[in-house]
Amino acid sequence: MCVPINLRHRVGFTLLELTVAMTLLVLLALVAVPLFVGATRGAQIRTAAQQTVALLRYARAKALSLGRPVLVSVDRSNNRLRVLVPAEVVQSQRNAVLDTMPSSGTHQVSDVELTDEDWRAIAGEQLEPLDPDAFAPDPSPMGQERQLPDGVTVAALEDLTTGEEVNLIAFYPDGSASGVRLVLQGQTESVTLEVTPLTGTVQVVTALPADAARR
Repeated sequence: MCVPINLRHRVGFTLLELTVAMTLLVLLALVAVPLFVGATRGAQIRTAAQQTVALLRYARAKALSLGRPVLVSVDRSNNRLRVLVPAEVVQSQRNAVLDTMPSSGTHQVSDVELTDEDWRAIAGEQLEPLDPDAFAPDPSPMGQERQLPDGVTVAALEDLTTGEEVNLIAFYPDGSASGVRLVLQGQTESVTLEVTPLTGTVQVVTALPADAARR
């Protein structure tokens, strides 16, 4: 007895099915890629905002512990921030550390790494008026220069009282500060930070889409 063979049994996909599957994959890619890129860009500016807030709060704490004014320099052309302390404080602390070292002649001032505990041992009177030339970069680890992530820029740094553009933020030993508004601009959103003059408090004020922030 002959058993019929199903010659219509099919292996694989037809050209139409492959075309439909490829079309769906392309559509999914068109939707997913912009979402992924937007999320990445959003993460960059949020990271930049967190790092900036941390640096400003560190500068305020440094002014309180030193008993001296501390500046934060904002380099808008290179999107960098740096903590500055009185140059005489830097030099006196380095000299104190060098005096405790053997006079082998192998140590250089630039080789000395200072800790936050070293800085807490220093006190002095507030400098008035503040002269940026009398300040030097903070050599302690937490005060090192911060480079903003790619795609994030300092769009504005304004005095809260006058509205004038500035490039320095001052923190004083009594906890107060020069009030400023700092705007970080990303490709998808903008974050505004404010430093309150009376208390030196650093806070995030607004986070808006970048196109809305420009209007």
